[in-house]
Amino acid sequence: MVNGEVKKGEVYLYWIGKKEAQGTEIKKIRPGVVISTNNLNRWNYRFIIAPITKRTKTFLKFEVPVVVNSKCGLAILDQIKTVDKSRLIKKLGELTEEEMLTIREKLDLVFD
Repeated sequence: MVNGEVKKGEVYLYWIGKKEAQGTEIKKIRPGVVISTNNLNRWNYRFIIAPITKRTKTFLKFEVPVVVNSKCGLAILDQIKTVDKSRLIKKLGELTEEEMLTIREKLDLVFD
């Protein structure tokens, strides 16, 4: 489990078990970006995460190209999930302000 404060825009390796996920839901250990506000994050026990995939070639309107530690991927905004802090394995990095602004804009497509 990760110690310390978790903030919006930070990228963590996290896990969702295969038995917990259904159908096309994201499962396994993968990176994800924290998209919940720091007002929520300050409670430090539950966070809203957008998973990041290694796929980079074709992307949908609700997927955002991101770079984490020089590795390209896509933040998948139609697969966001609330996770307990115990699911966070380790911090991998942080997205840029521009990437986070794009994520914010694209979330409107998911919740329109």
